Amino acid sequence: LYGRTRLGDKDFALAALDKPAADLGALDDPLLELAASLYPVTKALRAREDAWGGALDALYPPLLEVKSRFEAQDFVPDANSTLRLTFGRIRGYSPADAVHYRPFTTLDGVLEKSTGREPFDTPAKIFDLGRARDFGRFKPEGFDSVPACILYDADTTGGNSGSPVLNARGELVGVNFDRTFEATINDYAWSPDYSRSIGVDIRYVLWVTEKFAGAGFLLDEMGVGPAR
Repeated sequence: LYGRTRLGDKDFALAALDKPAADLGALDDPLLELAASLYPVTKALRAREDAWGGALDALYPPLLEVKSRFEAQDFVPDANSTLRLTFGRIRGYSPADAVHYRPFTTLDGVLEKSTGREPFDTPAKIFDLGRARDFGRFKPEGFDSVPACILYDADTTGGNSGSPVLNARGELVGVNFDRTFEATINDYAWSPDYSRSIGVDIRYVLWVTEKFAGAGFLLDEMGVGPAR
């Protein structure tokens, strides 16, 4: 199919987009023919999923009402399509005896962890920049290299990935993306001792943008100054 299709040809693909569905068969393209043959099946599946989704949507409000009455408490919605604010402090933690995780990781740790295979296949240019100690303006005082990730005890939930992390002055300092292993139970039980979320430090994002991607002009447009 891939060897015989012409959809890799931009002009052919654009011309196909302008044609009504009934005329696509005349193009004699195997991938278009496959898509046409699968369409009735996917259309039926989509209709069935929509029906199920509508029925479930109608059941969610009474379900939450029953849970609220049974457990005598209010429920906080997740962060999908809702505005949800939470707060916390940047903090490390000790999940076990003699084990302590500091609140910051750095570019040096990214290079140490790299195995050359997914999910730790670090691009060669990142290695080159790290070995050259080319940190630009993004190595703050007290750090040996660029901060990469941060730990904090804010109570995040499903849908918070990609959310901005702001400091007390309302400045963007990171982007939330995960929880620590011990914090996977957070939806059911939160503890100040081990519940930690993980964000990428915005200084690492800016360093990658400027040094790795060569898009420093974007930082100039945003008026980004030296790291603090």
